[in-house]
Amino acid sequence: MTLAFDPLTRDDIRDEAVRKAVGSLVRASTWGASYLVTVPMIYPSGAVVGVKITPEAGGYWVSDFAMGYREAEAIDAQRSFGAHAGKAPERYGVEYTVGHEIRMFATERQLTTAIRRVAAASHDAATKAHNSLPEMEAHEIGAVLYQRLRDMFGADHVKGETKIAGASNLDWPFAAEVTLGERRVLFDAVVPHHSSVVFAKSKFSDIRRLGPETHPVAVVESFAKMSKWLPLISQEAEVIEAGVGEDVLRKVVAEAA
Repeated sequence: MTLAFDPLTRDDIRDEAVRKAVGSLVRASTWGASYLVTVPMIYPSGAVVGVKITPEAGGYWVSDFAMGYREAEAIDAQRSFGAHAGKAPERYGVEYTVGHEIRMFATERQLTTAIRRVAAASHDAATKAHNSLPEMEAHEIGAVLYQRLRDMFGADHVKGETKIAGASNLDWPFAAEVTLGERRVLFDAVVPHHSSVVFAKSKFSDIRRLGPETHPVAVVESFAKMSKWLPLISQEAEVIEAGVGEDVLRKVVAEAA
């Protein structure tokens, strides 16, 4: 059965609740010579996605006025945002400017499409920057840890960003591996985010099944920040804080070996 849909304007909607809901999805206001238009999309912070429309000769500039970038800046994920926004021209046909604006020039006929594309590109880059934050945090912790271990035990005994096959034969990434004799100690960073914790638990569990010669160590920024996630990780790996002293690191490696 084919259903016929009759397009309606907001004023044509008879149901008052539906009419109010539709009207609240898109709002417009003036800003100098420009117009600000919100769209029914939400950034990770909960802020509504909006675009600025500025009439110019021959058409309109449609821009997110760097709101996507400011979303990422608020969580210190600017670098990640830039990497994702840099792919926006290919994905959405928009520009990413040196001022961190995502924008597009449109004729009158292209204006609706331009609003959709700019809003989608800004939302996409901000969301991906937000979602990649745990990975960035873990990478920074791991990079510092690797350098400390290398300085302590020497390049011959320490590998960085290595992959180890677990008992399941799956390859798991680790920030650092310290090998002394037949024993090896595998270090990896874990941050208090669901994705990081679940992945780490699976990894450490698989590695533990290799036997006592392989010792997994989870490195966290602090026990307090890990909060409810700490017991889950400590079931599968020894857990230490990233800022522990050299004596603690030497003890971890010595006892494992």
